[in-house]
Amino acid sequence: MHVLRNVQQAVVPGGRVLDVHPLGVDMAVRAGPRGLGFVDASDFARVVAEMDEGIEQVCSEGLLEELRDLRRVVVERYDDSAEALEQVAGWEHLRLPARVARRLREAEERPVELVDTVRYRLFECCARPAEGGDLARA
Repeated sequence: MHVLRNVQQAVVPGGRVLDVHPLGVDMAVRAGPRGLGFVDASDFARVVAEMDEGIEQVCSEGLLEELRDLRRVVVERYDDSAEALEQVAGWEHLRLPARVARRLREAEERPVELVDTVRYRLFECCARPAEGGDLARA
């Protein structure tokens, strides 16, 4: 939430801020035309919930006003299973279940795709509070 407060301070009143983050809900793993399963995003769901709570708090304080909320399907495409597994190895808060990882290692079809939903939220910065207000103590 401190990031949102800092962003709000850096943008002039009436300026726009775009929040973009994956939802990690029902992230599918595909190899060629074949579905291999889904990513376990239960830990990431908690992170997203905390981010949403922070945004709601800043909005309720009148610092940002939400103008638009869109969701789009985004596909991350990899040349082969090895490349996708290398990417997955660096994940935080997301986990590839063992059964899905095994299917992915054994897959010969190409390309390999991770299909996720990304949320785009457009905000307008509102007038800043007077010096010494809540924002100054954050």
